[in-house]
Amino acid sequence: MDPLALRLANRLVGNSERAAGLEITVQGPTLQVLDDCFVAITGGNLCPLLESAAVRLWRAIRLVKGQSLIFGGRASGARAYLSIDGGFSVPEVLGSRSTDLQSSFGGLGGRRLLKGDLLFRIRSRNRAVKPAHVLCDALDEYEDPFRLRVLEGPQTALLSSGAMQRFLESEYVVTPASNRIGYRLGGPTVELIGKEIISDPVALGSIQVLPGGQLVLLMADHQTVGGYPKIATLVSADVPKAAQLSIGDRVRFQKINLETAQHLWRRQERRIATAVIQE
Repeated sequence: MDPLALRLANRLVGNSERAAGLEITVQGPTLQVLDDCFVAITGGNLCPLLESAAVRLWRAIRLVKGQSLIFGGRASGARAYLSIDGGFSVPEVLGSRSTDLQSSFGGLGGRRLLKGDLLFRIRSRNRAVKPAHVLCDALDEYEDPFRLRVLEGPQTALLSSGAMQRFLESEYVVTPASNRIGYRLGGPTVELIGKEIISDPVALGSIQVLPGGQLVLLMADHQTVGGYPKIATLVSADVPKAAQLSIGDRVRFQKINLETAQHLWRRQERRIATAVIQE
């Protein structure tokens, strides 16, 4: 859901950015350390403790065999990411080590982790992990999490007069009917003058208008095509912020142009490339 947090977690422990990590949503697990290793925890603050000591986020830390890593309550954000040096050892499916919960493949048996599961890592070779942290400037990407920037969508011609302006001036809330496929947004409905379209491709961040005028913001596990009109698309640079929203969080949308969206994405990529500093 939050590619920036996972990529930086992997960089902190010397992994490829595509190495498998753990995505921990809202409520975290207790993990027993079975071998000395380095890990990094990024993203939302779910109050991790190493034994009884608070763990600092956005840095590489050393764990020793026999210790317990315990995640507590949610302080901020919705999803934390844990990477281990070498990456978690899970099968590669269709070029990815991620888990597709909808189709039940990938990861550890295509399912969520359960009590008693054993997680193994791919051993690091010919290198030692060095203490490192992420520069504070790189975390500016999460500033103002309740303002998401969007591009105008492909079906705005179906909007009634003034509907786009009302959408941009309104506040919405992430409802309990939300998941990794998409966030159902509570708030003012969007009126359409035409509701039927031929199903066409949808992108990460597409904002669809449902038959009753309610909105859904499509997220990481979104479908590939859809038949609901799309009035806006979240810019790529704001996907990490959207991933950290939780039920009850309120958001507003700001329309920008394509050139600005491209600038924001390039700036984010430059920050990721230079964000990790060895100590």
